[in-house]
Amino acid sequence: MTPHHLHALAAAWSLQAALAQLEQRAKDAIANAVHGDRDGDVPLHSPAWGRRTALGGHGDPTANHALGAWAPRRPDPYAAALGDILRELDPIAGLLPGAPGMDPVTRIRLAVPQMSALAAERTAQALRRLDESARRTLRTGPARTPLAGHACPTCGQRRLEVTTAGPEPDRAVVCAACDGIWPRAAVVGGAR
Repeated sequence: MTPHHLHALAAAWSLQAALAQLEQRAKDAIANAVHGDRDGDVPLHSPAWGRRTALGGHGDPTANHALGAWAPRRPDPYAAALGDILRELDPIAGLLPGAPGMDPVTRIRLAVPQMSALAAERTAQALRRLDESARRTLRTGPARTPLAGHACPTCGQRRLEVTTAGPEPDRAVVCAACDGIWPRAAVVGGAR
């Protein structure tokens, strides 16, 4: 497997983890709205209460004001980001083999090993861009942790990071200096 394939797989796992976080935060926002999140209480005033006849037979506008106060001014940022990213992933995943209705990131990830190096490189670029977008919305850093005590096999610098998304055997070691990438087991062996 080439470094392009490893980058694509690492990006796919990272994006999948970020999308799961976006989905959970969007669900939490919906639950708060449905169950009456009281952080956003808006005081309502009715200048017309009790003056129906003075308004020409129209009802009290308090109900409309209440609906406007509780209606979101814009979509939940987590749900919006999740939707935008999935809309970009669906056409890509639709070109790849896999079961209809399969999660697009899973479908892409499963196709990576069969891709040419160039296709894997382009896939990695696209997935990294989407992962960065998701993580900007989440306000979290990359799905990596520093790896102490090891130097990069390519450039010799001690700026290695281990990916933290996905199952342990699929994790990789990335050099933050030269962007080199290796399977985790090749750099740190079987030790955790």
